[in-house]
Amino acid sequence: MKKYNKLKNLAVLAVLTTAGIYLINRAIFFICSLKDALPSTNANTYQWRFGNIFYTKQGHGSPILLIHQLNSGSNELVYRDMIHPLAKHHTVYTMDLIGCGRSDKPKITYTSYLYVQLINDFIKDIIHEKTDIIAAGNSCSIVVQACNMEKENFNKLLFINPDNMSVSKHFPGRRRMLLKYMLECPIFGTFTYNIIHSMPMVEHRFYKKYYQNPSNVKASYVNAYYNAAHLGGSRCRYLYASLKSGYIDCNLMNALKNVDNSIYLAIGQNIPDAQNTLEQYQVVNPSIEGSFVHNTKYLPQLEDPESLLNICRIFF
Repeated sequence: MKKYNKLKNLAVLAVLTTAGIYLINRAIFFICSLKDALPSTNANTYQWRFGNIFYTKQGHGSPILLIHQLNSGSNELVYRDMIHPLAKHHTVYTMDLIGCGRSDKPKITYTSYLYVQLINDFIKDIIHEKTDIIAAGNSCSIVVQACNMEKENFNKLLFINPDNMSVSKHFPGRRRMLLKYMLECPIFGTFTYNIIHSMPMVEHRFYKKYYQNPSNVKASYVNAYYNAAHLGGSRCRYLYASLKSGYIDCNLMNALKNVDNSIYLAIGQNIPDAQNTLEQYQVVNPSIEGSFVHNTKYLPQLEDPESLLNICRIFF
């Protein structure tokens, strides 16, 4: 009888704990839905086959497409201080990649090839001509693959802090597949996601990882990342699960060798292995040029946009 009562109490506790976590998850996403940290100036929608894509278009001249780093909090607003200066001489397009920001966040496995298709389809269906690209972080390897597949869509490529090649070539094994399954679990997977993307954790990443000088961090940037990571409710966790499980990673060496476009790397001076990353790309493709953005880390487009704009004025 005592054993039965213990099991009964454990079952009740488990049910109450699960219900409590479920309510916490719902409350977090509901509160985030009330905030408007992502302004939508010049908002447009591209009805892609896997979901609606938020994008903007400004200016006149040769087209430039700005592609943000692929993570749960990132969105096109990381280029907010670069858009208007570039729009004086170019038609500037920005978009939230699928699974990010204000674009749809479908319940799918996100892969590098999915984003290769998105970028090529967006250029063909929306821009309609050969396009210059500015991409950041892990999106750089996706752009290289997209360019290798359909070279007629691309002109010059400017990469901001591309991934070190030793990072981008990992592929999912059994352990990572199990991790993906756990992170996609409806209640506890969502709760894990909400902990990792809580406001204190987002602030920590900005102050300790993204920025070289913490005094440059603005509350609006942090709020935009936090809000973007929670738009769409619990479906946000599917992109995060794919990222952590290695489904976005790709070995881009062969594609990088085949691409003959003009490529320039702008790397934050204070990120780990900055010099090594530049050398890796130049060994694979000796025509690649690059330089370091001084006193910055992972988000020079927010921390020092003027230095990047100077590079753009020379390169494009």
